[in-house]
Amino acid sequence: MLKSSVLIIVLLLLSVYGYPAQTSCCPKACRCERESGLASCQFAMLQFVPELPRYITKLDFSGNRLQIINASTFRNLEGLKLVYISLKQNGITHIRADAFSKIGFLLELDLSSNPKLTPSILANAVAQINCLDFKQIILNRMKWNNEPTELYIALSRFNIQKLEMLDNNFENLNMTLLSKHLVQLKELRIGYGIISIIQPGFFQKLEILDLHYNRIQITKDFFGNETTCYFPKLVRLNLKSNFIANIDKLFWCLDTLNHLRLSGNPILGVLNNTFLKLPSLEFLFMNNLGFRFNRIDDRAFQSNSLKQLLFAGNRFVFRNGKMYHFSKTEIFRHSPKIKYLVLSGNEFPSIQVLEKMLSSLRSLTYLFIDNCKLITLPENLFSKLPYLSLVSFEDNKVSSWDGSRVFGSHSSVQTIRLTGNALSTINETLFPRNALKQLSILALGNNPFACTCSNLWFHNWIQTEKSIFENYPELYHCKTPPEKDGEMLKDAIPTHFECSNTDNELLTAIVTSLSLSGIVFVIIFSLIFRLRWHIRYWLYLYRVKKKGFSLISNEETDYKFEAYVIYCDDDLQWIRKKLLKKVENESGISLCIRDRDFDVGKVYVENIIEKMNVSRRIIIVISHDMVKSSWCLFESRIAQEKCLNMESEALISLMVEDVSEKNMSSSLRAFVNSASFSKFPTKEYEEEQFWLNLTKVLRNKR
Repeated sequence: MLKSSVLIIVLLLLSVYGYPAQTSCCPKACRCERESGLASCQFAMLQFVPELPRYITKLDFSGNRLQIINASTFRNLEGLKLVYISLKQNGITHIRADAFSKIGFLLELDLSSNPKLTPSILANAVAQINCLDFKQIILNRMKWNNEPTELYIALSRFNIQKLEMLDNNFENLNMTLLSKHLVQLKELRIGYGIISIIQPGFFQKLEILDLHYNRIQITKDFFGNETTCYFPKLVRLNLKSNFIANIDKLFWCLDTLNHLRLSGNPILGVLNNTFLKLPSLEFLFMNNLGFRFNRIDDRAFQSNSLKQLLFAGNRFVFRNGKMYHFSKTEIFRHSPKIKYLVLSGNEFPSIQVLEKMLSSLRSLTYLFIDNCKLITLPENLFSKLPYLSLVSFEDNKVSSWDGSRVFGSHSSVQTIRLTGNALSTINETLFPRNALKQLSILALGNNPFACTCSNLWFHNWIQTEKSIFENYPELYHCKTPPEKDGEMLKDAIPTHFECSNTDNELLTAIVTSLSLSGIVFVIIFSLIFRLRWHIRYWLYLYRVKKKGFSLISNEETDYKFEAYVIYCDDDLQWIRKKLLKKVENESGISLCIRDRDFDVGKVYVENIIEKMNVSRRIIIVISHDMVKSSWCLFESRIAQEKCLNMESEALISLMVEDVSEKNMSSSLRAFVNSASFSKFPTKEYEEEQFWLNLTKVLRNKR
């Protein structure tokens, strides 16, 4: 009788209070972690939320099939103290207003990637969340076409600190309304959209503002006016990849700003004092600014706080001239605290420019100058930078340098990266061991090493200190001699015994031949140097005869190009922005430009001959730099030879600068006098007629 009474009481209690939720078992479709309190049921194609252990406080329910959400959806979670729920990518079409009403501890909600869910439906449901401490909501990839202003109003009853709405389709952002309703907001992320119009707002506590990958053009009053700063607590600002072209006098009153990202904007230049009014700025990102970026004023980067500057991929030519403006001695002189500097993907016409630029950065610790077309390393620089720890010169064309001048008597460098350069032989003159006592990592992979006795010292060094060579032996392969091409360096280097025998056999022959040839060498060296271009020209005629190249004639030929262009490197910008734009892009007439059309790996002279053979005409671009260029004069000699039997119309000379004939060589003067002559106009309104005349000549097939 007593047992029956107890059983009845238990059943009555269960009917009133419900059956206890499961406390230890994790559903098969989920993964539960006791330490973090996370239950992950991602992409299990579930149509209901299962019972979870009592220790679960976070639920990731992404990639399932909860199309309609109501209060009963979460009945198996009653009793759990859930602070985080993710319902991403569930195909949700509707949420009942009371859906989250029984989840009393909810702090963070992620409903991303549910594009069928409208802002109004979501606003009604969010408004009835019962936890007043609710503070984060993430709504990425909702594909909303209109800004969810009703959601701002629904969230105003909470102290929301983070709002994230990436990858949506609304063009207008009303930050006035947003700041009015979300006064406690600390983090706002609205990137990967099409926002082009912004109404400013006053965010008293905002610390992170992320608007990257939109269509924004920031105005000078965006951050405040003369009386009020709209973002007094801002620490991180991300404006990457927008439509910002002018940043002059844009940043001010942001006294706490620490991180600033401006990469990917079509900025034209950086003027004086641009960042001077940002006293807390330490990290500045200005990568990939586009081909129009051409100016850096002397005090452009002036800052007493800046520690990291990323200025990569801008294709900026550090030359002060017509196309680019900067000062090699002033550019970083007013940025004394920079420790981390990235200049990769730009161009330095001379290594001395790099020395002058960096010598004032006494605090510099990390330096990246990858992919800058360098052929050697800067001298007298490392000794001036006492804290330099890592230097990277990867993917350049460096083949050698003077180690004693580069590293001095002592260097603090611990890591050197020279992967992907043109190093074939490594010896102690490149890496003086007494100066590099701190060296712990050396990356030399993907270089065209010579697996000969010349690298025996290098091989022995590797065996002695193998631990410092990064990615050895995987990235260390032979390029020469041809029979060893592709083999691993560690297996193909000759032994010390093999090299010693070779040396003994050659020693007598070398001594004898050196003593005889030394005198002869001194006599003929000056003659060879004096006649060096004549010799190249004779070699060219020999190649023509040997390979059977024919002269260009009037006979019908299938030409690949309408004209081969002779120009010097200093005129390349004019070629690209004027000649190619007007003749190729607008008129559809193909031109042969060596920087673009020459075959990689082929001998330079053979490239010239073959490309001239498939070009109907030859254009020579005459400037002050061109008449001084030995290579251009050499090309013009070849062009004269190729066009001996042609009409004068086959040769066209374009004078882009006023060059007197007395400054030309006799051969070039003869070439110009035999060619159709056009002088590039100095007045802009005359250019149109000039291009019409030129294209008319080029279209005439004779």
